[in-house]
Amino acid sequence: MSNEYGPGPPLNTFIVRFWREPRSGHPYWRGQIQHIQSGEHVAFTDKASLLHFLLRWVQMPEKGGEPYREMDQQKQ
Repeated sequence: MSNEYGPGPPLNTFIVRFWREPRSGHPYWRGQIQHIQSGEHVAFTDKASLLHFLLRWVQMPEKGGEPYREMDQQKQ
């Protein structure tokens, strides 16, 4: 498997943390994700940023133009 940095490890481990912060009386969620093998981490405030970081390390093969999900195939 490879990522934008070249060949990646066969196993990728992540730690994801979430916490709430107040903002003008309306709390909102923030988070941080860390790729354990590289030590790289980023903060995020939306799911797009979280997924962007994940997809740098984990690339799912596609089947028929849709992301292939092995778990979905096992349910059938």
